[in-house]
Formats: sequence, structure tokens, C-alpha cells
Amino acid sequence: MKISSKKPSKQRKYRTNLNYHEVSSKLFTVRLDDNLKEEWGIKRLPIRLSDEARIIRGEFENVEGKILSLNRRTGKIEIEECTLEKKSGATYYVPISPSNIVLTKLGGKKMDPWRQKMIDRKQKLETTLSSTSTEEEEEEELKE
Repeated sequence: MKISSKKPSKQRKYRTNLNYHEVSSKLFTVRLDDNLKEEWGIKRLPIRLSDEARIIRGEFENVEGKILSLNRRTGKIEIEECTLEKKSGATYYVPISPSNIVLTKLGGKKMDPWRQKMIDRKQKLETTLSSTSTEEEEEEELKE
């Protein structure tokens, strides 16, 4: 999902015209917390319902809660602890951009097979990249 235009209007248009499968996997991919990064060895994962996330920017900074809904049309998510009250007394969940959150805990008792497959693929890629860089360093040392 590489946007080639610098114009904000064209960038917005591109995002609104994305296919359903592209929206869910690309726009809702967020950073992992440092603990999860060390545990799984990857940097980012797509959000799922029932994951726990911490907000890192905005009005609700440092608030942590469970993800309740993903709105693919607006590209926003709702977190359990982020509510405001209307004048009428009703409360509502404030929509938050996925770029402003960090995943702190993966939801569910059991790992999702789709996610596990993604983690394995990314870990394999990381190990091959690191092994090729060490091989290149060894070759340079031998040349010297």
C-alpha cells in the first residue's frame, strides 16, 4: 500500500477507495509493545478484537483497554476505557486512530492460526536478514 502522491487529497482518496481485504490488513496494523517485541521478535501486527492496547497520543494518553470495535469505513477503533459523556448523560466510545496505539497484549486464550502464520513468516524473514548481514561482515573481515 504505497501511496505515490504527495497531495493529501489524493492520499485520502486512495485510502477511501481501498478494497475490504486491504483495509483490514494494512490500515489496522499497529506497533507492538516492547515486551511483545522481545517475546515474538517482530515489530507490528494487525489488530484483532479483544486485543489490549495502550494509547500513546492524544486526549486519552497512557490509557489501556480492550479493543471493542474496528470501523473499516472511518479507519478508527474503539477502546473500552475511552468514553465521554454527552449533554444528555449518555456515554459513547471515542474513535481513535490505529496510529495512536500500541498493542500490549494479544487477545484470546489461544493464538489465532492466521496470526501465528504471520509471526512465523516474519521471524523467518528477520533471521534470514540477520544471517545475510553477518555473512557479509565475515566476508569483509576476510578481505581485510
